[in-house]
Amino acid sequence: MMVKSDIAFVIVSYNSTRTLRGAIESCIEVVEAFYPRKGRVIVYDNASKDNCPQILDDFARRYPNIFIGKKGETNLGFGVANNRAVADAPSKTYVLVNPDVTFKPKIIPRLEATLNSRSDIAIVCPKLLYLDKSVQPSIRRFPTFNFLLCKYLLGEKLQNILCPFDYYYAGMPPPRKTIEINWAIGAFMMVSGKYVERYGLFDERFFLYFEDVSLCVDAWQNGYRVLYQPEVSALHLYQRSSTHSKFNHLTLIHMISALKFFAKYKPYRKSWQLINLIFKVNSKLQNGWRFFVLSKFDKLQRS
Repeated sequence: MMVKSDIAFVIVSYNSTRTLRGAIESCIEVVEAFYPRKGRVIVYDNASKDNCPQILDDFARRYPNIFIGKKGETNLGFGVANNRAVADAPSKTYVLVNPDVTFKPKIIPRLEATLNSRSDIAIVCPKLLYLDKSVQPSIRRFPTFNFLLCKYLLGEKLQNILCPFDYYYAGMPPPRKTIEINWAIGAFMMVSGKYVERYGLFDERFFLYFEDVSLCVDAWQNGYRVLYQPEVSALHLYQRSSTHSKFNHLTLIHMISALKFFAKYKPYRKSWQLINLIFKVNSKLQNGWRFFVLSKFDKLQRS
């Protein structure tokens, strides 16, 4: 049986050479400063094609008592890789850190104090800042089907006009103290080890995107709370890869994950059933049209 650490920092890397060292160093600084005997940093690499595996080897050599590097043979996706890492590093507290996030060691005890202040708190997230120190809109309301459908079909500007929805809490004054939120992006999350032990971490149906939304929905449904702690912050080199262009392969993955999300939860199932019906009707129409064309072609061949 593996010894449970007090805290485990978990990073999932995929072609993250440019920023990975900074993220790992931030985590190691915390362990050395506050958890020298019972802190771990674990990085699961999702079969990167760049120098990430060599970076893992370097840190494993330099910090054998702190650092654990895992190298996947294939890209398992964000949620599965995090779950694998957590399974290899049982802990009282988990800190999920993106490979493009850096932070000061002092924020971790503050976040941990918030997490441990009540037994019904599952997740605590800090304020995230862009490189220019402006605040990233990292806390969000649970998406509605109509909101995302309009956003995908019309783009964000038209969606804001035709289907307004305060997704980013933009209508709320910037919080100054800890507040409850629907969910926050998974770039930086502190998660209760007791919660993970009882309910697990990410739903592995989501390869990428929406696993963090689903985690927070599950926490609320299981009787736990998700909090935002704006008194501490981390720096996030944020790239909106799925929205750089109107359509790319990451946009497709985002859309697929959205459909899985709406299919998972009861309040959204009617919307999902409508989509499913449209797909079925469309498929029947296409099959009918093919049958009609083939029949005509067959008659022409016989005549």
